[in-house]
Amino acid sequence: MLSTLIFCLLGGLILGSLRAKWGNYPQTAHYTIDHLKKHQTVDYKPVFKNLLVALTILIFGAGVGPEAALLSSIVMLSIWQADKIRYLFFNQEVFSALNPFERVTHMLHPTKYLVMYNPTIAPTDKNFVSTKKAMNLFFVINGLVSFTLLMKLTKQPSFISKMGDSMWHLNDLWLFIPLIILGLLSGELYNLFKNKMSQWLNFWPNNPIKKALLGSITIFIVGTFLPNLLFSGQVALGSVPKKYVHFSVLILLFIVIVKLIFLQICLNTGWIGGDIFPIVFAAIIQGFAISKLFPSFDVIFIVATVATSMAVTILNSPIGVAIFMALFFPVQISPIIAATALLLKFTKEYIQKKTARE
Repeated sequence: MLSTLIFCLLGGLILGSLRAKWGNYPQTAHYTIDHLKKHQTVDYKPVFKNLLVALTILIFGAGVGPEAALLSSIVMLSIWQADKIRYLFFNQEVFSALNPFERVTHMLHPTKYLVMYNPTIAPTDKNFVSTKKAMNLFFVINGLVSFTLLMKLTKQPSFISKMGDSMWHLNDLWLFIPLIILGLLSGELYNLFKNKMSQWLNFWPNNPIKKALLGSITIFIVGTFLPNLLFSGQVALGSVPKKYVHFSVLILLFIVIVKLIFLQICLNTGWIGGDIFPIVFAAIIQGFAISKLFPSFDVIFIVATVATSMAVTILNSPIGVAIFMALFFPVQISPIIAATALLLKFTKEYIQKKTARE
């Protein structure tokens, strides 16, 4: 136990020192993508700082997902690659005149031979625009194929775990609206708690080492007593359908609360990462807890409805959450997931319009 504590404190010292030296890293995907939308480019020079700090956070077991910081770095590197391609486009004759060795050095040089996006010089020819769209589609397909091949070749386990089979019937629909309301209330309660946590932990703004050490102590406590809640929770999610039957409603709710508290402490003490996987993990556990209150109804129907409702309320992305959540459940439950997400989406839009008119 002492060695674990020392390891966690070492992680806090390293993380706090890096943030004290470099600033507020890692950048999240939300920040990077918002900056890209506003300015059509991002600063990719700190990409390796971003990756190093993100790697430190993941190594030491913070209760966050890897997706936010890693996606931010991918966006940075993608913009760097786009600037390289733009350099090729506008300097074709000069580049063609180079010998093979010079071409390679030009393309691999990290800071030179780049052309940033400039709307005033961007080609507007229809044929070019259509070709650009086709190339973008090719890049997307190429990325998906490459990812799949690498996963297969390196024999990596799937990051998606199925929650079990469903045999839901029309009688289960009697619970549909009540389950959505339960998920909605759970999500709203978390949003209130999230705002409070950001206020409570809004201290030591100029001392990132102290804040990181506070997060380290939390990681140590969780790792000692509930190690399955370390990281995003994604690794432990696959065993949930088999193990949840051995736990009571109160224990399952306790796990949800601890996971979400752990997530907020990490995010507010410098252990920054993604919140999608942790929230989905907590929402699914919440669904299994609620299912124990209705033993005569289909378990997966209840879990999917509650989890989707709670995750949509927290993440505020109905379509994205529905698509992501559907990966964890059998195909026959997909209409329920879609209906839950769309109902919440249209209800929120209706309330917003009504409020605006008043």
